[in-house]
Amino acid sequence: MPVAVILAGGLGTRMRPLTDLRAKPALLVAGTPIVGHQLRWLASAGIRRVVIATSYRAKDLRTVLDDGSEFGVAVSYVHEAEPLGTGGALALATRAMDPHQAVVVLNGDQLTGHDLEAHLLAFADGGVAVTIHARRVDDARAFGLLELDGDQVRGFREKPTEPVPGVVNAGTYILRAGVLRDVPSDTAVSLEREVFPRLIADGSVVTAYLEDAYCLDVGSPRALLQANRDAVARTGAIARVDGVVASSATIDGHSYVGTGAAVGADAVVHGSVLMPGCVIGDGTKIERSIVAQTAVVAAGVRLQDNVIGEGARVSSSLEPGAVVPTGAVVG
Repeated sequence: MPVAVILAGGLGTRMRPLTDLRAKPALLVAGTPIVGHQLRWLASAGIRRVVIATSYRAKDLRTVLDDGSEFGVAVSYVHEAEPLGTGGALALATRAMDPHQAVVVLNGDQLTGHDLEAHLLAFADGGVAVTIHARRVDDARAFGLLELDGDQVRGFREKPTEPVPGVVNAGTYILRAGVLRDVPSDTAVSLEREVFPRLIADGSVVTAYLEDAYCLDVGSPRALLQANRDAVARTGAIARVDGVVASSATIDGHSYVGTGAAVGADAVVHGSVLMPGCVIGDGTKIERSIVAQTAVVAAGVRLQDNVIGEGARVSSSLEPGAVVPTGAVVG
């Protein structure tokens, strides 16, 4: 039976200020932590054992996941005292496994909807060291391109500087634990830039499983906003409201209102994320923005493409795109 490893030790630098006080995989997408969505996806494909490789704010992940039973899996943890990169973290997580053990690997900020059972079948098709989920994109600037010969990966290209179509690495891997035997578990090493290219150079077979399914790297506030809207849209609802909303307020655009959040009279919230415990004043208008836990936005304020850090207080409208740090007072 395959096991899974989720690489969840990153600092979440691009997600700040939302990761100042929380591990990125613990951030909520429509009421469930990112990593919780991952566990349910793994469980749906029959995966029952998952190892979480932690470093930054490891306690957050233990708090939201515990033993994993809520999500249909059994979770265990390994901890990196210092971040080891994707390769080093995976080597640490798999060092006690049988070298023939099949391992599903994904990053802790990745949401995917591809067919994992079909991916596993492709990997099991004899003599393969690694099978990478790949997908076609019209603009590959945000990705690393795969150089393919049929379904065999011949190389990896850096992100192009111009908008070009191509087949890209979608970030879920299946491999045997033994392919990591020479990777140090106490040094920062990258799977994508070091381990996989070395396997190819040494003659190992690395293949691509091509499926153009939903896949989102939830690495920034903009991506977190998109992940929430996508999750709500899949339910067919115009919004998900777990908090308290005044009857005269308008919540739409696939917005998410978290547990314990309060939205005042005549407020308008469109395409936004209001995290648990935040307070939105009367008549406030919020578009395409994220308001973090326990933040307070005063009456009449206008937010557009803004990120409000946890515990911040905002009493005047902001320039579009402005970011308010954790605990800051504005206006």
